[in-house]
This record gives sequence, C-alpha cells and structure tokens, in this order.
Amino acid sequence: MANLSKIASRLDAFMDLMGPVIGVMLLAVGIETYRNGGSMGWPIAAAVLLVINFWVAWRRLTRRRKPASSP
Repeated sequence: MANLSKIASRLDAFMDLMGPVIGVMLLAVGIETYRNGGSMGWPIAAAVLLVINFWVAWRRLTRRRKPASSP
C-alpha cells in the first residue's frame, strides 16, 4: 500500500519549487514584452513575484528539514 502522507509531502515540496520556475518564466516574458515596446511595469512585477516565490519556497523548504539530533 502506498504511503499517502509521504506522497503528499513530496507533492507539496514539488509545488513549492514550481513557484520560482513560474516566476522565472514570467520574468522572461516581462523582459521580452518590455523589449517589444511594452511597459517597464511587466519586468518589475515579474521580478517582485520571483523574489516572493523564492522567499516562500525557501521558508517552507527549510521548515521541512528535520533538526539535527543531538548526541
């Protein structure tokens, strides 16, 4: 039988890592839009979103680490 809590934990970690990936893609689209004559707001908003995604992923992934056991 599959351990559902382990599967859910790994899926949750995977979703945490997808945030920065999506942020990078939005930043690339924002920069391309700006190069084609769009507003400077697109790359700025994408960069802010990317930083927030990295911060949330870092915070959640460090919480998942188990503390080192003391001897």
